[in-house]
Amino acid sequence: MINANFRKLVLGRAVGNAGDSIYMIAMNWFILQLTNSALWIGIMNVAIVLPGVLLFLFGDSIDRHSKRRLLVAVEFSQLVIVVMLIGLVALHIKLPGIYVGLVFVAALFGSLAYPIQDTLVPLLVEPDQLVQAQADMSIAYKGTDYVFNALSGFLISLCSVLGVLIMDAATFVVTVATFRRIKLAEPRQQHTREKSLYLNQILVGFKIISTDPLLRLLTFASVVMNFFFGGLNTYVVLFGRHFGGSIYYGILESMSAVGILLGMTVVYRQLKKLTFGSLTSSATFGARYS
Repeated sequence: MINANFRKLVLGRAVGNAGDSIYMIAMNWFILQLTNSALWIGIMNVAIVLPGVLLFLFGDSIDRHSKRRLLVAVEFSQLVIVVMLIGLVALHIKLPGIYVGLVFVAALFGSLAYPIQDTLVPLLVEPDQLVQAQADMSIAYKGTDYVFNALSGFLISLCSVLGVLIMDAATFVVTVATFRRIKLAEPRQQHTREKSLYLNQILVGFKIISTDPLLRLLTFASVVMNFFFGGLNTYVVLFGRHFGGSIYYGILESMSAVGILLGMTVVYRQLKKLTFGSLTSSATFGARYS
């Protein structure tokens, strides 16, 4: 690994991402047990995914503050919310809306961690090390995401949702402690940009998308694909119950992880030979009809 501070960032990202995966899988299964409703599972998945759509609202705030302190703050906030979820589950509170709301807030903090980490990387490594650093961060993010998505179903069958959430809280304790140990002298930021100017720049981005036919097509295709992926996440939970329990949920998540890893490696090498239009059409067709 490149240097000690960067190692701490990668380790914290890997452990923190494991924590993100664990509570998302655990709460999907818990909501199914609590409500026996596909609608509530869909609502839970919306709560998990929606914060990623809202990240553009926080770019200016991230620029204005210490990246290391923000990173510690968002991970600590997730720890607090997971502890609240533990308390609610332990007390057998049966109000799904409360769980969905807390998961939404936790997912918002978890989503904020990614752009904050991206802005930290150039401050921790030399310019000629950025490519390797981003590759290491990608492995820490994607690798743990897929592995712990798969493991969480098995853990639920062994320890119950409450036990898994307690383990999840431990991962955030480790993440906070790791990020606090990063030593970084951040450059003093000169902020002359007004909030209204930042909002105007966001509106310009939306205007560019709306006026460019190719960008409109790509945006629409992305929305459709993400809609179907969200539906798939809902049905995976239902299929797991239908087949016999959370251990089958874990098996299905494992198969999903294997498929994604194969798609990123073997399949990608073949598909990159296609034209852009053919590649997009093939990916959309496969996601829709598989």
